[in-house]
Amino acid sequence: MRKICFTLLMILPIMLTGCWDQRLLVNRTLVNGVSYDLTEDGKITAAVRALHIQSKGGGLFEIQDELVGAKRPTIVGLGLDLDSTIPGELDASKAHVIIIGEDLAKKGIHPFMEFYYRNRDSYLSSKIVIGKGTGKEILSVEKEKSPIAFAILQLLESAESDTVIPKKNTFIVWNNILDPGKDMLLPYLERTAADKVDVAGVALFNGDKYTGKSISKDKSGLLLSLMNQLSKNNRMALIIGSEKNGRSISFSTRDISRNLEVQVTQDEKITCKIDLKMNIEVISYPQDFKNEINIKKINQDLSEEFTKKAKEITDTLLKANCDAFGIGRQISSYHPELWNKINWDQEYKNVQIEPVVKVNIIKTGNVF
Repeated sequence: MRKICFTLLMILPIMLTGCWDQRLLVNRTLVNGVSYDLTEDGKITAAVRALHIQSKGGGLFEIQDELVGAKRPTIVGLGLDLDSTIPGELDASKAHVIIIGEDLAKKGIHPFMEFYYRNRDSYLSSKIVIGKGTGKEILSVEKEKSPIAFAILQLLESAESDTVIPKKNTFIVWNNILDPGKDMLLPYLERTAADKVDVAGVALFNGDKYTGKSISKDKSGLLLSLMNQLSKNNRMALIIGSEKNGRSISFSTRDISRNLEVQVTQDEKITCKIDLKMNIEVISYPQDFKNEINIKKINQDLSEEFTKKAKEITDTLLKANCDAFGIGRQISSYHPELWNKINWDQEYKNVQIEPVVKVNIIKTGNVF
């Protein structure tokens, strides 16, 4: 028995072939950022940030990135053109950020998402964003230390934690595109200086097409709260009353409670009521210490101001034909007969959305 076991142990290592599908790092050029844009003549341009990793010895590496571009009538073949301009095999399987220019996004992002979703080597956690102007303009920002794609990734993760933008990656966006009863929001980036990129807000979609309308970052946190999405916190600053005589206050939302109710009347008119309750912690509130602070009055003023802003947001969604609340999904689930006989793209604009926001201060710290 021992001889048999010994013989097997000697034969098995010879029969093992090892990693037949290995891809050595030395033979590849990694890509950490990609952008797509539409040219004036209707063609598609792609740009990538190709990483060049050089060993400095002692476990230290120097990372430099290069911006490379290509142009074609369609997305097909862009990868081959880019690969031919870079030494080694181009590897976009770890692209952290995919930026789509707003003009191209208006045509639809489905073809680009399909390429990444179906590719077995794709990174399904890649961040998908819309670039104000062109995506290449954002991707071409030069940073002294970290490559720009890494800086954009950190910017997006910070904005997600503050509930300024929704958490979106390749996998989530693909599923959003396939959902006929709910439209998506994508992070909206802009280049604000030669070496700076900032979050402008969220881009509003109808299906896989960018509507050309967006919600600014000072309102996007409230929109996400109305959608029942709150990350770690949501810090806001607000002026209660007029800009000249108003009172400024900054606070952080600690938790929310949202109730969304879709109703259909006998004459098939659709209404959507959204009740949002926000528990907040005051960060700053300049005050006149001679007068006593009326927290109940502040709660009321904040509630009225946020209800007003919520109505502005829902009006923008209706004008953009962006069903971010998933009202269509509610209709298809609970009123299937109505859903089957209406054209939701046309009917959605007639929906009455009635938001009500109630604010409750639960903590003031040392402010008052």
